[in-house]
Formats: sequence, structure tokens, C-alpha cells
Amino acid sequence: MKKLKLFLLFALLTTKLMAQQETHIVKHLKITILSTMLAQSGRGIGEWGFSALVEADSIKILFDTGGRETTVLENCKELNIDLSNVLTLVLSYSHNDHTTGWLPLRNAMSAINKKALSLTHVAPGFFDTRISSTGNEDKNRQKDSVLYIQTGGKIIQHKNFEEIFPGIFLTGPVPRIYPEKNYSLTAKKKDVSGNIVEDNIPEDMSLIIRTEKGLVLLSGCGHAGIINTIEHVQNNLQQQPIFAAIGGFHLFQNTDEQIKWTADQLKKSGIRYFMGAHCTGIEPVYQIREWVSLKRGECIVGSVGATFDLDKGFIAGALTK
Repeated sequence: MKKLKLFLLFALLTTKLMAQQETHIVKHLKITILSTMLAQSGRGIGEWGFSALVEADSIKILFDTGGRETTVLENCKELNIDLSNVLTLVLSYSHNDHTTGWLPLRNAMSAINKKALSLTHVAPGFFDTRISSTGNEDKNRQKDSVLYIQTGGKIIQHKNFEEIFPGIFLTGPVPRIYPEKNYSLTAKKKDVSGNIVEDNIPEDMSLIIRTEKGLVLLSGCGHAGIINTIEHVQNNLQQQPIFAAIGGFHLFQNTDEQIKWTADQLKKSGIRYFMGAHCTGIEPVYQIREWVSLKRGECIVGSVGATFDLDKGFIAGALTK
């Protein structure tokens, strides 16, 4: 009888632990923009690129690495941010404006801490051969990966929606349910058979953090479409509301009609905070603010050094408040 009681107690504790792990909630979250076009006085350098530092409880993740080799390094110095204790890197997709700093950052930080930025997460398609507008083959990411591994780095490809840390998820490739073609319709790449086909950037993926206030979405360029991404996320996380969406969403070329549709869908998702950085465009941010009925300070243009804090909301520079 005593053994049976111990067994039942163990089973109960195990079940509770598994339930807690399955529904882990990130309690403290801060996201800091390290690379985007807009910079403000004393807050770093602007560029056509994107990078952000995620601090979720005890976990730190660098999301994308900027469009130039030294931008993130220089901006971190001005913002007094140390990346040498960040072990994990997520690359949202393969283009140079998100990946140029990959090796320079790894080399600079590993000189301080060998484990810094030693694990990189990508999605399938990241290493596809792209075809330039002049017809030349672009194999930069394949070359980068070889050099990265030679430094002791490890690369993981995510084919599906996956939890990489408790309460922190990667979407993997996003199903394109809605016709959000937020990418160049003329770009080409090689498929597995060597045929030249349209490059719809299949590797585009986002990072999701589950909090008590809802889900926080971090996107690099959102080429899969922000609404496609949100639907994919909510299908995998029991239709939990989107509390905040931050990053690049490639809306700057969209028509007013397309942005109105996007805003309507965002409103249905339950969104409370929106930061449009990088390729989102400035006018689309203000259109979304109006059509989603968000307040000033709840929907802003992203700038270098701007932060999202789970408790405080956006903390932005004077130019973007």
C-alpha cells in the first residue's frame, strides 16, 4: 500500500510538472531593437536591416544580425548591451539585411566567450541558391554556414512549429493561406532539382513568446505575411490572443486596401501593441494605429534602441513616441 501511494504521488507530481512545462508562461520580457532604418540622437546607427535582442526571463536570444557587418556591434556599444553572454541566435530568413552580421558577431563575441552565439536557428530554404537580377548564383549563406561551423557553431533547421525554450517558440515555415505576397514577385532561386523558380522566401519564420498577457510576435520581414503568421501561431497555441507584434512586416509597398484588410485581421487577433520597424513602412504604421483603434504609444515606428517591456509597453525615443 505504501509503495502504491508513493507511486501515485510520483505520478501526480510528474503530471503537474508536465502540465506546467506545456503551458509555461514567460513572466519578464524585454525586446530591444538593435538594427533598423531609423536612429535617434545618441541611440546608434540606422540602416536597411533588422536585429533585436530578446530577454525572456533568464533566456537571451539575438534575433537577426543587421544589414552591415558592424552595425549591431556599434549600436550595442552605444546602448551598453553585451552580447557575449547571448548563446542563441535566430535568423528569420536568408537575405543580407538580416544576416550580414552573422559571422562578424560570432567572431567578435566568441573571442570573449566561446559559447557566445554558438547556436543558430533557421528554417528550411535558408541555404537555397538564390539567383541575382543579373543571373548570377548567390551561395553566400552556404559559404557562411561552413565558416560558422568551423568556429564551433551549430545550426538547427526547424521544419515545424517548435518550442525552443519554455514558453518561446519558432514558427518554422509558415503556411500561406492568405494571398499576402509581401516579397518581390520577380526574385528567383534554384529548387532541389536545379530548376529556376520563383523565390517566395519559404524559410521566413518568426519568434513567439507566450506571456500572461498574450502572445508576443517578433518578425524579421514577415515575408510569409503577418496574418498568415498569426493564424499559424494561433492554430498551434490554442487560439491565444496576440498581445504585441514587433519587427519588420514588409507593408511599405502595400495598397491602402491591403493595409486596411491587414489592420482588420490584426484587430480580430486581439493585438494591443504594434511596432513596425525595418520594411514595414511609416505610413502603414499610422494607418494600422487608426484602423485597429490603438492609441499613441501603443502603435509606433521602430527605431534603434526602442524597447518593448511586458509591464511598461513601448519605451521609444522622442521622435517616435
